[in-house]
Amino acid sequence: MITNIANTLVALLRQKQFVAAQEQLFAQDAISLEPSMYKERSVKGLKAILKKEKTFLSNIKHWHHFQVSDPVISKDYFSIRMMTDVTLLTKQKVTIDEIIIYQVTNGKISKEQFFYQ
Repeated sequence: MITNIANTLVALLRQKQFVAAQEQLFAQDAISLEPSMYKERSVKGLKAILKKEKTFLSNIKHWHHFQVSDPVISKDYFSIRMMTDVTLLTKQKVTIDEIIIYQVTNGKISKEQFFYQ
């Protein structure tokens, strides 16, 4: 089950189907944790996670590079490396090279935690 969830998430992310991935795979009470420097450090609930994602995506003017690794899977967790290089509407260029760890509970992603600087 976790292998299917991880592979489905990676496939959707590689197609930049971020919102669809969250709607399909995340639990209603999921938690999303960003590094402490991010202004919205912790977001709880699928509605809040979707809002955060849509806000981020709406600020992107141009995608320069985007890459998602294959998942590394354990019993209740999996991780991916994601590299994103974009220009925002503010003309600021943002490059993020991150590791994301996902926890799976009862067949849904219950927690995601991002690690980057």
